[in-house]
Amino acid sequence: MKNIKHIAIAAAFGWTLTLSSCSEFMDLEPSTEYTEEMVFEDAQLTQAFVNELYNNIQNGAKEHTLDGLTDDAYFTHNYGQKAINETAVSESGLEWYDNDNNPFKWANRYKGIRYANVIINNIDNVPPKAGFDLDRMKGEAYYLRAHMYHELVRGYGGVPIVTKNFTLNDMEAMKQPRSSIGDCLDFILSDLEKAEQFLPVTVSDSELGRVTKFVATGLKARILLHVASPLYADRTINTLPENQFTGDRQAIYRAAKEAAVKVINESPFKLIDCSTGSNTQRAELFKAIITDRKNSEQMFVRNFGTEAGDKNDMGKWHGPNGYHNWAGTTPTQDLVMAFEFEDGSLPQGMTRPGDNQVGNPYIGREPRFYGTVATDGNEWGRPRPADGQSLDPTPTGRLQAGYYEVTDGDADITLELPDKSKVSFKGVNGIDTRKGPIEDWNGSWTGYYERKLIDCAVDAQYYSQAVPWTYMRLAEMYAIAAEASVELGELEDAAKYLDMLRARVGNVDTRKALAAQGRQFNQTDLREFVRHERRVEFAYESVRYFDVRRWMIADVTNSKPLTGILVFGRLKAGQTQNRPYVHNEDKYTYYYYVTSLGNESRKWDNKMYFAPISRDEMRRNTKLVQNPGMQ
Repeated sequence: MKNIKHIAIAAAFGWTLTLSSCSEFMDLEPSTEYTEEMVFEDAQLTQAFVNELYNNIQNGAKEHTLDGLTDDAYFTHNYGQKAINETAVSESGLEWYDNDNNPFKWANRYKGIRYANVIINNIDNVPPKAGFDLDRMKGEAYYLRAHMYHELVRGYGGVPIVTKNFTLNDMEAMKQPRSSIGDCLDFILSDLEKAEQFLPVTVSDSELGRVTKFVATGLKARILLHVASPLYADRTINTLPENQFTGDRQAIYRAAKEAAVKVINESPFKLIDCSTGSNTQRAELFKAIITDRKNSEQMFVRNFGTEAGDKNDMGKWHGPNGYHNWAGTTPTQDLVMAFEFEDGSLPQGMTRPGDNQVGNPYIGREPRFYGTVATDGNEWGRPRPADGQSLDPTPTGRLQAGYYEVTDGDADITLELPDKSKVSFKGVNGIDTRKGPIEDWNGSWTGYYERKLIDCAVDAQYYSQAVPWTYMRLAEMYAIAAEASVELGELEDAAKYLDMLRARVGNVDTRKALAAQGRQFNQTDLREFVRHERRVEFAYESVRYFDVRRWMIADVTNSKPLTGILVFGRLKAGQTQNRPYVHNEDKYTYYYYVTSLGNESRKWDNKMYFAPISRDEMRRNTKLVQNPGMQ
């Protein structure tokens, strides 16, 4: 008799905590274990098991995320990410790939797949019960299994397809070889088509976080686009047959576009208009798409409550040290330079160590920049903690990510510039730097802070934030439709979907932006433009890690030197300023220098296009083939 342990408390109340934080449709008596037979003899217990299955897909509201493994960010505290960025990984040394925060961690996703298989293989035998929709539960199980497989495929390439419930007597049968990427794609699409049959089009407010029909359609669009991409067509670098797609790439680009357009045209989800008001107001509207608990653009999210074990502490993990936060995944200079000016042109200069500018280089950027990245002098959104208010008395906090001359300065500031020259003055170290007076070890190395996923009004030192993690939002469907259109040679369609996405934040249209950047309206330049648009739209949403790999551009993006910004302010002639220092462009001349950060020696090895399968898994399953270079 098979036991399904520890379901009752985790699952019976897991829906309330994990998905909606306000649902009351389930109430089970605490217990430590149920047999499989017991679970599938009662629709209420089955519902609890399905609800718990949601916890087996990883969310990105974590201290360390995939973005620290890209050119967009640097993770301050390592946790094995440095080794990956320096390509020092293998089957015996997985480093961060073995971290539970990894969304495609092999053991964790297959654990969830085993649970999904149990549900799918038993749910047709569950007796009906009033108030419990067994068809919907079946649809959820098919979707969640597909979701877990799509994470595995994006991380490793072709993986074993397991649908049977194995027992300890099936040790040899459990040893299954990796399926081809084409077979994995077909399997995921089959699960999603079944899910579409059983899932509702909408959910009530009390059920936010449960998947719907068009979420399944959206995942079809995502995985189709992924497999259609150059990585799986390559035969020079991608040498493992299981990871090579042998089908018609144009056909799956077409299918990806059709699925994305179907969501755009037929689903209840709608883009949010962020195009009115000042740049600051538009930035806040864009940011609210991510931080709101509910809006018309969110397709599939993981909501958070305030109970133990159910917290989103992104503010603490990634906010400024001057608020007693940890400055986890901080933006790079390279990401900062990716955001356009309002006329569609791209910033020039300020890309290489030593490049410098006098005066604010961030004026006139498009709204998404201000909603994503926090720079020196920006308002953060709440007063400083008690031990910081004498250093920054402003009511909403002004970031001090630099070094500043003050008339009554008590510190001898000496800064070494990239050309090895030095500048010295009496002043103060910014409260949000690695020389500041509050938790200097938690300061940003890059000189920037992430803003996009943080509710800056929350006192993150002590409280969690009620900000969901977005697994999928409608903007992705526009980006998929645009990219697939480019690859199909349908350039007018590509511009149409890009323009809709850009117009909602008030950006100029595609043709104007291309012209401003010195590019042409052709397939090559539009391809680069789409890739740029995805980077800025989905920054910090665990997207770029997969994008640079499937496009096969990681040899460029991931080998670039890690760069940040050094900021210092000198009093203008005739001006004085006593402590506390406050950002003031009338009194100060601000200097900005691009700096090289020696924290990581970033480089690229083509083996990194696919993650290593652990040595333990390889020993358990002798039919597995390791990804090339990861032995």
